[in-house]
Amino acid sequence: MSNNFNRSDGEPTLYIKENKDIFLTIVLYVDDLIFMGSNDAAIEKFKEEMKEEFEMIDLGLLKYFLKIKVQQLEHGIFISQSKYVENILKRFWMDTYKPTPTPTAMGIKLRKEDSTKSVSPTLYKSIVGSLMYLMATCPYIMYAVSSISRFMENPIATHLQVAKRILRYVQGKIRFGIMYKKIDDFKLTRYTNSDWAGSSGDQKSTSRYVFHLGFDAISWASKKHPIISLSSIEVEYIATIGVAYQAV
Repeated sequence: MSNNFNRSDGEPTLYIKENKDIFLTIVLYVDDLIFMGSNDAAIEKFKEEMKEEFEMIDLGLLKYFLKIKVQQLEHGIFISQSKYVENILKRFWMDTYKPTPTPTAMGIKLRKEDSTKSVSPTLYKSIVGSLMYLMATCPYIMYAVSSISRFMENPIATHLQVAKRILRYVQGKIRFGIMYKKIDDFKLTRYTNSDWAGSSGDQKSTSRYVFHLGFDAISWASKKHPIISLSSIEVEYIATIGVAYQAV
């Protein structure tokens, strides 16, 4: 703050310094610091300022951060979690299974209870938590993971089977990730979709959205509505309001 950085209102670990000559973005995580700038001179000056204030080591270009692999290429930046996927597959004994073409079976409806037996909540929570972190670079499993996360308290065999299917799906997508290309078009676009009374237990609906800056996805989520919608029009209205709020 003393170096004229402004703290983001929406993300407390993000700091930005901007004027007509330079643009610097800083992200903090415990004792780690990631930054990028508009020119080399501004970056070097920032490094010297931080080294005068703190005992720091310059690790060079970002390659790995919080189990996310970062590849800085000439035409953009590619982020993925291939090593993380391999580790969780081995951890849950799913690395020898064949991949599935989709994260969930067509038309499946999960319920709190059915004829199957209860399973270990600890194992189930571990799988769901691991998949939640994987959504940082794999937005295509977002809806499926959101669905199974609703049964963390008392999971049954059916829920575990669906969770394992998601693991088998990502096994076939180990090298997948998100490519952020160099672009000139910074148009912000949103896409949203909703079901109507898709939750079989309480008849509530679920909305999904993704924001694109140019061609690149920058924000995504899947969330069940807190209220019951009485029509498909009402569902879409609630989804649109929620997305607009996220954009603000």
